[in-house]
Amino acid sequence: MKRPSELRAHCLDVVEEVRALPYRWPGAPDSDAAERDGFGTCASKHALLARRLFALGIDSAPLIVLGRLVPELLVGDEDLAAGVGLFEVHECLTVLTPWAGPLVVDVTWDPPLVRRGLPGALDWTGESDMPFAIGRAVRAWAVPRDGLRTAKEAIRARLYRPEERRIRDRCLGRLSEIFASWRREG
Repeated sequence: MKRPSELRAHCLDVVEEVRALPYRWPGAPDSDAAERDGFGTCASKHALLARRLFALGIDSAPLIVLGRLVPELLVGDEDLAAGVGLFEVHECLTVLTPWAGPLVVDVTWDPPLVRRGLPGALDWTGESDMPFAIGRAVRAWAVPRDGLRTAKEAIRARLYRPEERRIRDRCLGRLSEIFASWRREG
């Protein structure tokens, strides 16, 4: 059995490894996709993180939060204007640490994106909650892991009309393009 300080150190390493995967949309929502492709969405990165933490003996639970689709930093981008008033159904984790209790962990944005100003905690110590990638959450839902996809789609069905879903998808595609350019710029 690992000592608590050793377990925490391993947890921090795993969190940083998964966070380092570039965010890219679209992508499959499962852990295998993020591991295979070397990039992920909020869903696939957190599925991979949950799997790797579980291998260390650390449990987690899916957390769905609702917040802004277009990050505050990009509200002025005219290609994203149609999505400024829309919400995103975002996925992250509650990690059940033995040293600090339940902590919100959100590794959606990779370090270059956080350095550009998107919400994140680059020097996370495992002692406090991370900020949500969507900024301030306006709602949150705890859902079982085996019903996560169904629950998330049910929330989206309540939230978006078909045209809003298309706008959301276009905005996520544009965000991925912007983020790729940020990474190229350094």
